[in-house]
Amino acid sequence: MGPSHFSLLLILAGCWEALGAEHYSNSPVCNTTLSNGSFPWTHYRLPTSVVPEHYYIYIHPDLNTKTVTGYVQILIEALNDTSYIVLNGKNLTITGAFLKELSPNYQRKRLALHVLESVPTEQLAFISEIPLVAGRKYQLSVRFCATLSNSFSGVYRASYWTKNGISRMIAATHFEPTSARKAFPCFDEPNMKAVFSVVIVRDYNRKAISNMPKVSTRTRGDGLLEDHFCHSVRMSSYLVAFVVNDFSSNSTKSKTGTEVSIFAPRDQINQTRYALQAAVKILEFFEEYFQIPYPLPKIDLVAIPDFEAGAMENWGLITYRETSLLYDPHTSSPHSKLWVTLVTAHELAHQAKFENPYKSICSTLQKSYIV
Repeated sequence: MGPSHFSLLLILAGCWEALGAEHYSNSPVCNTTLSNGSFPWTHYRLPTSVVPEHYYIYIHPDLNTKTVTGYVQILIEALNDTSYIVLNGKNLTITGAFLKELSPNYQRKRLALHVLESVPTEQLAFISEIPLVAGRKYQLSVRFCATLSNSFSGVYRASYWTKNGISRMIAATHFEPTSARKAFPCFDEPNMKAVFSVVIVRDYNRKAISNMPKVSTRTRGDGLLEDHFCHSVRMSSYLVAFVVNDFSSNSTKSKTGTEVSIFAPRDQINQTRYALQAAVKILEFFEEYFQIPYPLPKIDLVAIPDFEAGAMENWGLITYRETSLLYDPHTSSPHSKLWVTLVTAHELAHQAKFENPYKSICSTLQKSYIV
């Protein structure tokens, strides 16, 4: 398959408009809310007084209880003096929120925060009794829980049937354009980019994949496993992704050493050969044509049984509708083969990084930021 067979398909970035808020609902999120408090922010867009630098996300999508529990620690910098931090959250129950300054000689313990929610604007406000000071960095720690979604956004359940008639369930994510806030509290606007470090809790009979390669797996006291992943490149929150699954996979490497893998239900893994071959050729073509190296050590392409879009260009973990990735040479039509090729070319075209090359692939989040 030569370069002339490929078309570069790009999506124009959507424009974010600043909208004025007319009415707010100041419903409390948890017991630490301010009594008689009013939501401190009056715009749909987030304030820029505080910006994120690095997220540490610990999350457990429990397919047995159909719940999501976890916590997120966000390294933030205050650009202006402020007594509150506003970020996005939707359909989350906040069970604890704390703030800690990260100045070298600062000995103050974690400060419990008051929490308010604005339901119409999908925002959470964390109120501090001690104001944040411009130029200083802080660690915002938030514990949360939610219900595993039945929709096709946020962290949701997807199911399929084996050839033996057994129902299987996986947990998948789809965060574009504004659904990362359904999975964990975050600054869910595309210009507020940050680095993401992800830890996923799972059962022993499933596996987890995310944007970056897995560093290690640890066994918890309750028998569940924790998969720790390399930290990501700096990216928007809607590109974070993970899938907890029992799939099989096929893998190979490109000329430049990038590991390319296709994940699909075990009974359909024989339908991934064409997509794997096409993905490697397309990736190599883009790197040569644009003279831009693919910045990550791996790229996974995953066939999701229940998926609303054709595919989604999560960095390092592209999720697909099954008909956009699977091809059976004995039963599929030529049009299906062309469609798999075009969708794969389209999604891989999103993967280029126009900043400095990614370095220190598996560096971990600075220990001083994790408590």
